[in-house]
Amino acid sequence: MSSNHFRIATLLCCLFLLAFPCHSSFGRGQEVSARYTQPRGTEISWGISIPSPPPSAVIVIQFIPAGTVIKKSSPVYNSYDAATGTAKWLVTDVLPGRINMSMELDTPIRKKGEIHGKIIFQDQSAQPIAEGFMTFPKKKKAIEGC
Repeated sequence: MSSNHFRIATLLCCLFLLAFPCHSSFGRGQEVSARYTQPRGTEISWGISIPSPPPSAVIVIQFIPAGTVIKKSSPVYNSYDAATGTAKWLVTDVLPGRINMSMELDTPIRKKGEIHGKIIFQDQSAQPIAEGFMTFPKKKKAIEGC
């Protein structure tokens, strides 16, 4: 195992050992949140909103159907378990604003129930780790009379 993989694995283990249920906001009531922008087809994309002050790191976990091949991702994922369909990213040096992420799959996602994701983060003051789930775009209602 390379030293980079060892550091990532160690950080992930520490974060999970410290985790306990809490809400996904910190600081002055600001939240780290994630929302899919393209949740279907072979291209899946989402954005993560980062408040100020930002967390020290964000772990992104994306669940796709088991056995799916990831053709590419941006940024490149840190690990992928094809048997469970679990891709993970460790995002460090986080700045306030928006992080855009995407992945291209070999098989299209046909409905939103086939994928889901979550984010795990800790603020700069080392407060408890928080967890949030990626949300889907809200459906637009048809205007009556059109």
